[in-house]
Amino acid sequence: MQTVSIRKTSITNLKTEIIVNAANSRLLQGSGVCGYIFRAAGAEKLQEACYKIGSCPTGSAVITPGFDLCPYIVHAVGPVWNGGNNHEQQQLYNCYQKAMELAKENQCRSIGFPLISAGIYGYPKDKAWKTAAQAIYHWFKLNQEYDIAVEFAVLEEEIYRLGFEAVFDTMSEHYKVSSTDWDLARMPRQYETFTLERAFSRQQMEKLYLGYLPGTPEDRWVSYMEGNALFIHRSRTGHCIYIIQFRPNNEHIVNVNRNPEQYKCTDIEEDRERLNKLLDMLSR
Repeated sequence: MQTVSIRKTSITNLKTEIIVNAANSRLLQGSGVCGYIFRAAGAEKLQEACYKIGSCPTGSAVITPGFDLCPYIVHAVGPVWNGGNNHEQQQLYNCYQKAMELAKENQCRSIGFPLISAGIYGYPKDKAWKTAAQAIYHWFKLNQEYDIAVEFAVLEEEIYRLGFEAVFDTMSEHYKVSSTDWDLARMPRQYETFTLERAFSRQQMEKLYLGYLPGTPEDRWVSYMEGNALFIHRSRTGHCIYIIQFRPNNEHIVNVNRNPEQYKCTDIEEDRERLNKLLDMLSR
């Protein structure tokens, strides 16, 4: 599966096989994201590896070992914003495309990005997100056989919001797009299990795999898939209410929260009715 997620965290907290560094063309340790990555990987070791490469032109990327941080670091050199009249959009697009190609060449199945060029290089954040989303989307379309998870790491709420809007608008009809800004709790030990007999069309399952994120404060649910299991949480509290293990025979196994402080319903037939209505909504 090809997926995209946005996390409000430091990029050095990602557990991806590749972490992308917003590099300068001389591949020297810098400030900001670049400085954090160098320090987390081991600055002397990473700088020595970069010295062996020498330099990287704007709009391209190179790869080194990740040393203490991750298996690999891709150093992508984004453009400095000059009003948009100096091929900045194409150069930024090429950065993402090259990083994805390096991931595939090295048989990596997960890659973590910062928002390249949107810091001291001055690229407008909304435009940077739009280009990032388009580049990943187009790469996915040209490499449909290659499963990979793409994660973006940002720290500021406004950048996070702009990112989710751009990525969701560009990709959500075709790929799984998720956000991990919600503090989602595990299913408590107090739960009950029942069987849900229901057939789903291919289109409905595709919708469920995309997940569901609240679009307004009134939305009550967050859902996401892990393997063949659908997790459904309350959006405001993060409590896990249902876990559905899908079965080919259409007799699906449901775990339902029975902690009275988190969920009040205790009747399986009522839960079955509620869950069917909820699944109708999530799979539309």
